[in-house]
Amino acid sequence: MIEYVNSNSPLHRLDPRSKIIFALCVMAAAIITSSYIMLAFLIVVSAIIWIIADVPFRKLKHVFLILLVFIIMGMITQAVFYTDRPDYTGTVTVIFNLLPYNVPVIGSLPVTVEGLMYGVVFSMRMVAVLLAPMIVPFTTHPSDMILVLREMRFPEWMILLITMSIRFIPLTFQNFYTIRNAQKLRKIKTGFHDLMLLMETLLITSLKTSKQTALSLETKAFGYSSKRTSLKTIKFGKKDVIFSAFSVAVLGIVLMNTSGIWIKSLNI
Repeated sequence: MIEYVNSNSPLHRLDPRSKIIFALCVMAAAIITSSYIMLAFLIVVSAIIWIIADVPFRKLKHVFLILLVFIIMGMITQAVFYTDRPDYTGTVTVIFNLLPYNVPVIGSLPVTVEGLMYGVVFSMRMVAVLLAPMIVPFTTHPSDMILVLREMRFPEWMILLITMSIRFIPLTFQNFYTIRNAQKLRKIKTGFHDLMLLMETLLITSLKTSKQTALSLETKAFGYSSKRTSLKTIKFGKKDVIFSAFSVAVLGIVLMNTSGIWIKSLNI
């Protein structure tokens, strides 16, 4: 699902810290602004970076599925509940009601124009916030991530926890599809009982993998020495400085636009 894709793109050759700076800048900019134009600008910038990363489309199917779910859920929830907030004081323009009758506690769930407009902003914000940080695991080798975390003075146990989590998620999905395909080969139709067997097998497989990993760490004396050495080294080069400056510039553009809107509202 979310795993490193081997490629020789310019983004793969960058220092992981510059990509982390880009992700943080885009996320901060998306959280700060509520402008359609600025959010669209952040999405376009992230999309261009994804194109430069040269990640195959088949690797991004699950990413687009997650984004689609967030967009749909954001639109639906905000369209219904945005104007029902206690602190909302604006106008309420009802388009239609989801329920034909006024149900106690939840009401008739009216869909409003104001809610739909904010739903668009909310969905665009979620897309921008999710697109940027996903670039890091797709274009950064786990060994480079470990080196960066060590440079940032993270404890060894935390580095192990982060890297194993990143690796364990795609491994779990791979085991899921392997078991599922084995079930399909044995039976034409699969029901709820087969799904329960699948989850049970997946749980047992995951526990066995965790046990093997713990045994490997113990045999390699993990944690015996606080000072560890590595064959590889990473360096923050000129391209990383340029990419980081570009990331800060993107954040600066959004901040200038947002501050300008605030100043105009104060003058009014």
